[in-house]
Amino acid sequence: MDDVAARNKEIALEVWGNDLDSHKTSPDDPSFREHFDRYYTEDYWNHASQPGKDRGFQNAYYVRKAFLELFTDPNFVIDKVAADGDLVFLEGVFTAKHTGLTLYGVPATGVEVSQPQVHILRFRDFKISEHFVVRDDYEMYRQVVPLDQDGGILRFVDTDKYDAERDDAAERADAPEPAEAGR
Repeated sequence: MDDVAARNKEIALEVWGNDLDSHKTSPDDPSFREHFDRYYTEDYWNHASQPGKDRGFQNAYYVRKAFLELFTDPNFVIDKVAADGDLVFLEGVFTAKHTGLTLYGVPATGVEVSQPQVHILRFRDFKISEHFVVRDDYEMYRQVVPLDQDGGILRFVDTDKYDAERDDAAERADAPEPAEAGR
């Protein structure tokens, strides 16, 4: 790993590796702006946010405000971290208690939620300039609204139909070949 990637990884772990509960600073507090200016570029782009509200300090303000109003006891446990040039990859599990705002259209439930996440941070001059995230929102949704159904792609298809098709194909494979006509 080159020196730039190593330093970017160190910064990512400093910002993301701390217990998120320690990041309770209100976005209206001047220290929040200082934190943003220290770790993020002025033109920071959060690709996980709504277009038009996905850039710079304005985005950081909105995300922090919503985060503080949605959850208590937030934590992000990092299981894996890798760095390559200007990119740092963080894989882990977010946990918190849903005690505030409406989440996925559901009023606060008070339930503990957890969600596997992968964050990709792009750095420029040792500051975070872009943020990408891959997370399973359905996983968290199921925790605030328990459903009596299987999750994932299989909840959208009729697996009984697949079983019947497989059984039919097996029967055809086991059937004797018809005798050729004219022999």
